[in-house]
Amino acid sequence: MRKEDMRLSFQGIRVFARIYTPDTPSIQHRALFVSSPASDLTAWNKLAEMLASSGCLVVCADLPGFGKCPASASAPQDNDTRAQILWGILDEVEKSRAEEQTKWHLIGHGNGAAAVMTMALYQPDSTLSRVLLSPVVERFLVSPLHAFLISKGGKGLIEAWHKHYILNKKRFKKLAEKIYGRSVKKERLLSLNRMLSRKNTAQLMYKVLKDGYRLSDAAYEIKTPLMLIWGLEDKIFGGQIPLKLKKQLPEAEKHLVRAAHMAMETHPDMLRDYLRGWFRFSEGREKALIRPTAARGQDKR
Repeated sequence: MRKEDMRLSFQGIRVFARIYTPDTPSIQHRALFVSSPASDLTAWNKLAEMLASSGCLVVCADLPGFGKCPASASAPQDNDTRAQILWGILDEVEKSRAEEQTKWHLIGHGNGAAAVMTMALYQPDSTLSRVLLSPVVERFLVSPLHAFLISKGGKGLIEAWHKHYILNKKRFKKLAEKIYGRSVKKERLLSLNRMLSRKNTAQLMYKVLKDGYRLSDAAYEIKTPLMLIWGLEDKIFGGQIPLKLKKQLPEAEKHLVRAAHMAMETHPDMLRDYLRGWFRFSEGREKALIRPTAARGQDKR
């Protein structure tokens, strides 16, 4: 397996991705993994290596402004722009491999799942399936509180929260352990804290809250195969799939697993097994359908 980092710029927006290329003679599957704003693509590392070792071409990407991307205050957090950037990354991967446009499994964690849903809306003919891992695709706060948080006063509150929980290392450690559902290795904790303590991060978090949870109703109507995985031990968003999400995605294959919010990092073996079976199932379903494939970009809104 070969690991390669890719730094790209789209209309001045600098982004970062990592490619895991298998040593096998042929590619069995192709998958994009999108991180949540509070994490980075390192969270996918073990899972990506496992899948690549069995013939899957894996691309891991951070959302603009987070992870290994520059924490620029101008980094967009709306899902339309996120989706276009992520498809742009896959275009560049295909060009670097001298390949025709191919179809991809799209996997998103947390709020990264909203970007994946929008990707499938824009390019259904390039999407083999979607996997939402502990998805946070819509705002989870009651309307009056959300209305305040996206106001100017709310911006100050987000900055105060960031200072209290992120910039204070002891409080950050407790928060991280709650998110992971277990203790976090010191090196990983320091890496996450450095990333989230960068200048402009509080402002970017405000932009995520303001723009990152706007998801078109049409995104729920796409019929591409969909699997939803949720952690029973998730102490941040609860140990059950939100009822509203289950109603919005009635046809999704749903799984509750014994993990917290960061299952890809804490339980990579388990997720590998789910994904291997899912890739085979959804690709078999794809082969049973006969439909013309549009060139990427022709089916955008």
